[in-house]
Amino acid sequence: MFDELIFTSETPAKDDAYVGGGACLPTDLAWPRSPDGVALTHLMAFPGRWFSEALIDGGYWVSVFVPYWPGEVGHYRKLRAVQGHSEAVVMGYVRAGSERHEAAQPISDRGTVRLGVNGDADDDENLASKLDGVDAWLQSPVLAGAGRRRVSIYGGDLDVALPEHKGVLSDGMGYLFLDEDFSERTGAGIGRFFLQLG
Repeated sequence: MFDELIFTSETPAKDDAYVGGGACLPTDLAWPRSPDGVALTHLMAFPGRWFSEALIDGGYWVSVFVPYWPGEVGHYRKLRAVQGHSEAVVMGYVRAGSERHEAAQPISDRGTVRLGVNGDADDDENLASKLDGVDAWLQSPVLAGAGRRRVSIYGGDLDVALPEHKGVLSDGMGYLFLDEDFSERTGAGIGRFFLQLG
């Protein structure tokens, strides 16, 4: 049994995790940029309560920003783990009342991500999109240093929620890591995001 991420193209409600669109970053946080200064694309946003019971009543959110060029594959290389890092940026923040859209290459689609309980056994060969559970690597294990893997996302599942932007993660697996103390911090650097291709 495991907590499966279910992706749909439905418009997300205010408290739903979602993919695409903009991010409700407060104005005092800078929109993340790539090492060469390009504004990154908002890939997904999760309510902090998914990761910590201490955040159930708060407005804390976690967003993943990635380099992205529609119809191209060059960003895959920038998302792979190289010495525990990639060009993705993971940010924690107290959600603002309005959404910002500052990406150089935005994902115009917006889909919903919900949690559902899957009764199947979870093991190291289960490449389903899931919250926590058993680590299942498409390639060799990612040694991300501090923190732990909290979310695994199969690229084909992500495509369901982003019909106009299929292939953001190809048919690979995206892995979100969060630092153990992520909930005590805001801004960039609370975790890491990596892509593995088969």
